[in-house]
Amino acid sequence: MKQNKGNRNNEGLESVSQAAKLAVAITTLGDALATIAAGLALEDELKEIESNSNDIDKLQKQIDELNYEMKQLKRMLR
Repeated sequence: MKQNKGNRNNEGLESVSQAAKLAVAITTLGDALATIAAGLALEDELKEIESNSNDIDKLQKQIDELNYEMKQLKRMLR
């Protein structure tokens, strides 16, 4: 009878050990997915910043061109 209890305890400990290992594996997988998601979010943010920078450059070029045309018109009117 005592031996039977000992076997059950060992089996119970093995089940707990396996469950703990599974929990660690699932947690690690979750952490990896969270890290990948954060990296993708950062990449999107960098692309948006780069796009905004390009838009600013285009606007500045248009402003410069308009200024040049205004100067030419002023010269013509003199």
